[in-house]
Amino acid sequence: PHSAQRTLAETRRSEVCCFASRSAENEVELQWPISGSTRLRRPRGACRRRPVIGVRTSTRRGFTLIELLTTLAIIGVLAALLVPAVQSARATARRIMCQNQVRQLGIALHLYHDSHSCFPAGSYVMGPSFPMQSGWGWGAMILPGIEQGSLYRSLDFGRGTAIGDNLRLIATTVPLYRCPSEPASERVHVVSTDHEPYDLASGNYCGSEGVLSPMSRVRLTDIHDGRSQTLMLGERMVQSGEKGALPFTSAWCGQVAFADEYEYRSVPHLMPNVRHPINASENDPSCFGSRHAGGANFALADGSTRFMNQNIDARVFEALGTINGREAVDVP
Repeated sequence: PHSAQRTLAETRRSEVCCFASRSAENEVELQWPISGSTRLRRPRGACRRRPVIGVRTSTRRGFTLIELLTTLAIIGVLAALLVPAVQSARATARRIMCQNQVRQLGIALHLYHDSHSCFPAGSYVMGPSFPMQSGWGWGAMILPGIEQGSLYRSLDFGRGTAIGDNLRLIATTVPLYRCPSEPASERVHVVSTDHEPYDLASGNYCGSEGVLSPMSRVRLTDIHDGRSQTLMLGERMVQSGEKGALPFTSAWCGQVAFADEYEYRSVPHLMPNVRHPINASENDPSCFGSRHAGGANFALADGSTRFMNQNIDARVFEALGTINGREAVDVP
């Protein structure tokens, strides 16, 4: 009996070891029942599989075609949403910068008033007896107030704008006179049949005929309509005329005329007729206008600035252009 039991135990032990060898990858402890009260325990690591040295397993990960197309579609949608928003933000920033420049010009006009007890004339017309002797405008007179004192001292105000050294100096670009949204060239190349071609520095800001009219000396006490209800200057788009004719250009220096066309052409001080709507035409020098969407920037006689909608009521806009019209209007 004892030998029989020993043989049975060895047989079952062999079965346990064989089973453990087949299940070594589970790396767990296996038990095989011998009887209802006896269990054989497999020793730890007795039949454990040894790792293979020098073999490395790897799994490749990447985009499927559907995932790639989905990603590209999402990027396209985001770009379509973001690009217009970025362009709009840039346009708004340029409009605000332009408004700040208009404010600085308004302050410079008031500094001139403090020194001379009046605003400068829109243009100082020298008349037909001075061929090529065009007159200076308010843009040249306020140069010291916009930190352009050196340029101001270099100008010869006893002669016209397009004569001698002045002809070279009026090509000097003054950034404050240029709207950030203006795409036109900083200089206009003027070609005349009776004069050698020359360059003229352009600008976007034009005086209102009420305050900055030709040969005027308007004082603050002359503005009976209220300083906060009177336009002083505004924007105008730069356009060059045919063969260099100048009604459509804007120059900070003032009036430029040819020997055979000496009539008043204050540029940009040809006072736009306020009866014309804002942005009515890009080619009409008698219209205020800008490259900004929906309107243009203006400075009022009290030194404040406004961005006025191009759909402003025509009667209100006309009233804002006068200094003594006795109109009661609200500035939009």
